[in-house]
Order: sequence, then C-alpha cells, then structure tokens
Amino acid sequence: MADNDTASAPAAAAAPDPAASYAFLRQEALHQLERLAAPAWTDYNAHDPGITILEQLCFALTDLAYRCGHEVPDLLAGAGEAPGASIHTPAQILPTQPVTVDDLRRLVIDVPGVKNAWVELVDTPSAVYDAGRQQLGYPEEGADGAGAATLSPNVSEVRVRGLLSVQIEKPDPFVFPDLGDIGVEAAARLHCCRGLGQDYHEIRVLGQQSIRLGATLEIGAVDDAAALLAGVCQRIANHFSPGVRFHTLAEMLARGRRVDEIFEGPLLEQGFIDADELALLGRRRSLRISDLIQEIMAAPGVLAVKNLHFLVGDGDVLTPSREWLRILDADKTPWFDLRRSRIVLERNGLRLDDAIKDAAIERYRQAMRSARPPSTAAVERDLQPRPGRDRGVARHASVQTQFPLAYGIGAGGLPDTATAERKALALQLKAYLMFHDQLLANQFAQLANVARLFSFRDESPDSYFAQPVPDDGTLGLDALRVSAPPQHLALLQQITEDPARAQPGAGARRRNRFLDHLLARYGEQFGDYALMHDGGADQGGAGAPTRDEQLAHDKRAFLRDCARIGRARGTGFNYLEPTGGDNVCGLELALARKLGATGDDERFHLVEHLLLRPLSGDAWQQAPLFRAAQGRDPYSLQITLVFPDWPARYRNRRFVEQTVRDETPAHLCAHLLWLTQAQMQAFEPAHALWLQRWREHRRAEFGL
Repeated sequence: MADNDTASAPAAAAAPDPAASYAFLRQEALHQLERLAAPAWTDYNAHDPGITILEQLCFALTDLAYRCGHEVPDLLAGAGEAPGASIHTPAQILPTQPVTVDDLRRLVIDVPGVKNAWVELVDTPSAVYDAGRQQLGYPEEGADGAGAATLSPNVSEVRVRGLLSVQIEKPDPFVFPDLGDIGVEAAARLHCCRGLGQDYHEIRVLGQQSIRLGATLEIGAVDDAAALLAGVCQRIANHFSPGVRFHTLAEMLARGRRVDEIFEGPLLEQGFIDADELALLGRRRSLRISDLIQEIMAAPGVLAVKNLHFLVGDGDVLTPSREWLRILDADKTPWFDLRRSRIVLERNGLRLDDAIKDAAIERYRQAMRSARPPSTAAVERDLQPRPGRDRGVARHASVQTQFPLAYGIGAGGLPDTATAERKALALQLKAYLMFHDQLLANQFAQLANVARLFSFRDESPDSYFAQPVPDDGTLGLDALRVSAPPQHLALLQQITEDPARAQPGAGARRRNRFLDHLLARYGEQFGDYALMHDGGADQGGAGAPTRDEQLAHDKRAFLRDCARIGRARGTGFNYLEPTGGDNVCGLELALARKLGATGDDERFHLVEHLLLRPLSGDAWQQAPLFRAAQGRDPYSLQITLVFPDWPARYRNRRFVEQTVRDETPAHLCAHLLWLTQAQMQAFEPAHALWLQRWREHRRAEFGL
C-alpha cells in the first residue's frame, strides 16, 4: 500500500463492549453457573426455568450497557440543569487576563478606534534612597532618569520595576474622523485587568505625522484606473502603518492552530490575533523611498515608477524633497495624507484625467473602513458543546414483562381457574425477581444522575441513587412491597448503601471524592485544607454542616470560581473603581476560596507595594510612604497580605503561609502581617481612605 493510502486509512474501530453482547453475557453466565452449581444442576437447556431467568437478566444487562455507551452530552441532558453546565468551554477556561506585554497590547488593539499599540517597560527613577540615613525620598525635580540630577555619594536612584508605558496609534484621520477619546476607553480596559504588582506609568495616544508623496506612475491597460490608484494608495498607507488583522475562530483552526494556542491570552471582542502576524507589526521609525518603490511596483497594473519623492512645506505650497530617508518623530506615528499628495498616472506618455483621484479617494476610504471587522459574536469566539439529547436513561421496564405467558407473572397474569398454590408460586417468583429488578432499576437511576455526581452546583450529599421498579398496575408489584409507595422510595434510598459502610456522612465523603476528581482536572487539590480541618468531631450545634459537608461546600465554591480564578490569578484590582464585590485581586479570591474564608471577621487585605510609590505632584510629597522602609526598594514586585489574628480559621498560621506561597505568582514576594482586633480597626479605615485618594488622583490623571 502506498504511503498516502496508509495515511488516509481510517482508524481502527474501537473494540465492542462485551457487556453489550447478549451472546457473550449468556455464555459467561453459563460458565459461572457450571462453576458454582455443577454438582446439583446439570440441565442448561433453554426449557429450564433457571436458564430462562438467566437469559432475561442477560438481555436486561445489554440495555444497561447500551445506555452506558451514550455520549456524554446525552447523559448530561436529563440532569435538571443545562447540559454541560459544570463543563467549561474553551473560551471560558483557557483564556487568561493579560500576563505579558503582548497580552496587554492585544487588549488595547481590541478597543474600537485603535489601529495599533505598543507596551513597554518603564525604567525611570521613582524615588531616591539615602543609604546613610536609610531613608527614602522623592527624586530631585528635573531628574530625567539619565543621571541629570546631581546625587550625593550616599544617595542612589530607585528605579521601580513593574511600571508600563502604553502608546496608542490612531487610524487615518481622513478615514476615521470621529473616534472619540480612545485613550479613556483604553485606560478603563487596561485597569480592569492590571497585573498584580504592576501599574501604568502612562497611557498615551500618539500624535500623527502627515506624510505626503509626489509620484508619477506608468500603468498598463486596466479597466478601472480609479481602483488601481486606490489600491496603490492603500498599499502605501499599510506600508506606513500596517493595521492588525482580526481572524475568526474558523480561520484560526484552518491555519492549523491548536485550540490552546488560539485561546491563549485575553479573549478579545473583535476576534483572534495571530501571534506571528502581531510580532511583525512593530512601530516604524523611518521611511525609505526605495521601500516605497518596491511596494508600489507590487500593485497589479503598475508598470514603472517614473519618479517618487516626499513633499514638504506648509499649507498648499508643497515642494519635492531630495531626501531618500525620512526619520519619523519619536512621539508620532505616520499617516499617508492622500488628499495632499500628488500621484499622477500615465499610459504610453499620456497623463490620465485628474478627476479619477476623487473616485480613488472614495474607494480608498471604503476599503480602509472595511478592513476593520465588526465585533465577533460570542458564539463565534467559542467552541460550543454538542447539545445533548435526553435519552431517558432512568426509564426501566421490569424484566417480568418479558417472560413467557406460561409463567403467569407478566401483564396477562394467571387465569381465574388457577389454583391458590399456583398463584402463590407466581407471587414467589415475582418476589424473587424483584431483587434483580431493583438492582437494575438502581443502576439506571445511578446512570441518570451522572451529571449530579460531577456537578459543582448540586449541594446535596447523595451519591447513591435508587428508584422503585415501575409498575403500571398490571404486574401487581405493590402487593409485594412492605411499604406504601410514598415511603417506598425513602426506604429504598436508605437500604441502597452497603450496611457495612452505611456510616453517618458516608455520602458526603463520596461526593468529596468526586469533587477531588474535578479539582484534579484543573491541577488543584484541597488535601492540605482537609487535613487542617481534620479535628475529629464535627463542630457546631444541631443542623450545622458536618466537616465533610463543609469541605464539599468549599470545594464547590472553588470550582464555581475556578475559571475566573485561573484567568485572574495574576491580576490586581481595578483601583479606578470602588473595591469590593467582584472588584478584587485574583489572588485574593483564590486565597479566600482555598482558605475557606467567608465571614466579615475572616476578611483579609492585599496591599500592593507598587501603589505606595511616590507620584510626581501628589499631595503626599512631604511624607512619602515607606520613608523608613528596610531596604532601598520596598516597591518593586512586592505585596503584603494583612490577616486578622483572632479567627479560628487562621489558627494554623503555617498552613496560611504555605497556601499564600503556593498561590502567589512566582515573580512576586509576599509578606504576611498579622494584626490584632485593635490594630485592624485602625488599619481598615486608613486603608480605605488611602484607596479613595489614590483613586481620585489616578482618575484625574487618566482623564476619567
């Protein structure tokens, strides 16, 4: 067989499930019967009632095996909640809040009206440290970060790490004249997912440097000269400042990107950005005539560039420049000023009518506008699970309905002429078969509750499920039951567990094992948490949750927030908005879930040292924070967690400290501070006041 034939050969079919084969089950049952009852039972033919019972039970087991083989969406469909509600889609679980500078760049580019953006680390002095006095102070006015300020021998500059500069490029003002204040929108988005221990030194919308060109182009035989000129101008504009292209999910999959690669980084509103394409879109610092000639010659229909030059001057008086290299302003981005450029088209020495320029300008505007796609619908940014079909896996028909009429146990029953002994024998067989029927009915009930077992929203401790053997009144099964129908289900649920293992709280412990499985899928565990709370007897009065019930509750709470915790583990809070509610650090949320902290007295606070740095012109110039700090740089990549020292939940400080170390991002240094009730009562209002003043100061700075 040829190699290409081998590659296209279908994969080997999965081995059939033996439990779904009636012939296999019957043969295996006969082998077991021979092994167990060979001395007393020698007739294994079809006419034997024992073989008939065996065959009916084998047939019923094939139905159970068939239903177990249903696809997972079908098994979850009849669980009472939305199918797959406890299964995260790729767009829910894979994206994260920005982690790298490229992630932040994508987030800014996703703002409507932003053409491109660049994010850079800032390396400027934020404070000075006097080693002799071991004291921090503000840098001298006029210090530019390059040693312009004169420092005494004992004084050194403190260059705080974690500060970012965001520079935003606007699109062509001729094509998009009314964009609004895109800097404000970008600042709002950036602060919603600011990195923990990071801050924005500046968020600046760059100015635009108008570039005008003069050119004479020799063109071939074309049907639409205006379309050719519009295409040439579009090529020039994209060379000056190429825009970022957004792709759909289908396009990214067609490019061969893996799902985890596609959803890496923040989830954008306008689609997906190819990382390889983004890496090529750096900020242009200069323009060369030779590059422009090459770009124009690549346009279909252009035969030659007779001349090409930059135009310089003010107003309507523009003159050709002899420069072949144009160095661009450092604080501006270039844009092609088409209306003030002079591009002439010629064909065999004849100049084309200048009127085509007006038509070309309009086509240019339309083409540039269409290059920016509308926001992608949420459904187009995710892989949706197949909707499940409720197969009714809990439905069970008694095996007694399948027996031959001669047995007298089916819906037809026995004739009125049957003797009392014959009727008693039929009831005896019904009672015997009820044991097998009940086991099968419970298995179907267990299968129907798979979604509950793997749900982190269902708070019940049940892990074994039962249901009565159904009877429409024709089988007479109610006469065999020892309890009335309303109490029968409760009795079944009570006796379903193995009596040897039916200990109080066994169901909650089993549900905890299911939850441990779900946690392991996310690389999480609550083993240390469980050991810390393993204090023997359950605490609390009557009606209070047991230790296992509380542990299961805390695990479910973590799993419900797992997607959010995973996205925002390294994200700080948005200090431009009041804190509280959903506006908390991702690390703070993860620690609260891992420690089980819920009450107000168990609340702790996370303080980012970088936000305590001195700001130029702020109201605290005379009393810089950390003035007497130990060490020359108390700001960079450091956080402090302020815990109350009195709640019983934090009595094991070693566990708390270990959890903080495990959950804190590796690049941050975490300090723990334990405060008494009196100290906490002094700290909290001071912290709230500082946050309010910081918020007011920064909102004014960013124009919010």
